[in-house]
Amino acid sequence: MDLSNLLPTSDTITFTVKHPVSGDPLKKDDGNEMTVTLYTPYSKEYKTAIHTQANKRIQKAQKTKKVIMTAEEIEQGSLELLAATTKTFDLQLDKKAVKFSMDMAVEIYTKFPWLKDQAIEAQEDNSAFLKN
Repeated sequence: MDLSNLLPTSDTITFTVKHPVSGDPLKKDDGNEMTVTLYTPYSKEYKTAIHTQANKRIQKAQKTKKVIMTAEEIEQGSLELLAATTKTFDLQLDKKAVKFSMDMAVEIYTKFPWLKDQAIEAQEDNSAFLKN
């Protein structure tokens, strides 16, 4: 085995959105599966997002001379990190295509927490973006 066989092969991962109960792929009215494309934890975009978030926390702590975070702030930070590391999605809501933006990603992940869970699981699955 050579370590080069274990290098990430892509900076993104695309997963098919599944029904939260049945596990069946969700399809849009046109018959195509709904998908979400995320930046991998190894990507420049992911690292930039996590560094930006950490720097904001450090600046806040330096100003207040305290490191106080609420559970709500931690949850919101997690949500914002996932939204910032979502590259795009191909979703349908109320019979319309959902236009991607970070604000829309936050809204979708908040409104559909099971989708947020699927996205986090996909993003944490190292086998999905390593060479076979």
